Amino acid sequence: MASLVARFGWNVFWMGRYVERAEALARILDINETYARDKPEGPDWLRVLDLYADTKRFTESNEVADAASVSNFYMLDRNNPTSIASSVASARENARSVRHLISTEMWTHLNMFHNQIGGLTQRDIRLNNLSRVCADIRLDCQSFEGIAEGTFFRGEAWCFYQMGKYLERADQTTRILDMGYDRITDIEADGRDSIHWSVLLRSVAGYHAFRSLYPAGSSARDIAGFLLYDQEFPRAVALCVERVTARLHELEDRHDHLRHARVEEARRSLAFTLETGLGQRVTPKRLHKFIDDLQIALGDVSAEIGNAYLLST
Repeated sequence: MASLVARFGWNVFWMGRYVERAEALARILDINETYARDKPEGPDWLRVLDLYADTKRFTESNEVADAASVSNFYMLDRNNPTSIASSVASARENARSVRHLISTEMWTHLNMFHNQIGGLTQRDIRLNNLSRVCADIRLDCQSFEGIAEGTFFRGEAWCFYQMGKYLERADQTTRILDMGYDRITDIEADGRDSIHWSVLLRSVAGYHAFRSLYPAGSSARDIAGFLLYDQEFPRAVALCVERVTARLHELEDRHDHLRHARVEEARRSLAFTLETGLGQRVTPKRLHKFIDDLQIALGDVSAEIGNAYLLST
């Protein structure tokens, strides 16, 4: 690397990814609980396990996928690498390795956040309190992002932090959209579906932005298009991909990195998938397949960035 030791870039990249992952998981758990408030059978926790392909690993240590076991698995279980507790701990460990590259304020906040998560018990995450705890976690993650925005030096480390954050954000937006894909229809949403889509939009802080574009009524296709393609909404996949591209160009233009062919190939493949994959007619099956393709393409870009820039020493 031009000046930043590769392993430090790797640490910063994953610090950004882990904080974003913790926030997104809190959003998904909150959505799942909220969706189920009008269902007598309660939340479908297997759906969350399917989203993260965790069903097999979950059943190795749990007999039933109920509120208590799944909430504990994703909130507190340090043996689960996809849990919020593991993500925050991993973000902190990566931050410790680059303590000299990040601000004191970032390090202090991440320590406080880590201690708060460590103090949670199963009693705190009972179903009637889960939404409040998820809201607190989202706020802590957003506070960290705000502190980073205001204090992180705009050098190479910043580029890798941004790429990690936006790759993870794009991936998680597809997962959140996947929570509602089976409600896609060709007609305007009825009352119940409209409520569920509103909950989904609010979970990504996108309700008012969407309403500024679609003041009255809403169809699932409009909402899917908004979360995938809007160029001004910060959690839209297209905007995240554009930000990753900009940081790759910045590494070349300002920090003297060579363009890596495999990174560029993966980035172009992701852009092509995004631009051509969904088509005019959106059905649950097509959207689900499209989301899978996007997640694979995002994973390829992340892997090639790691191979080219961050795993060379």
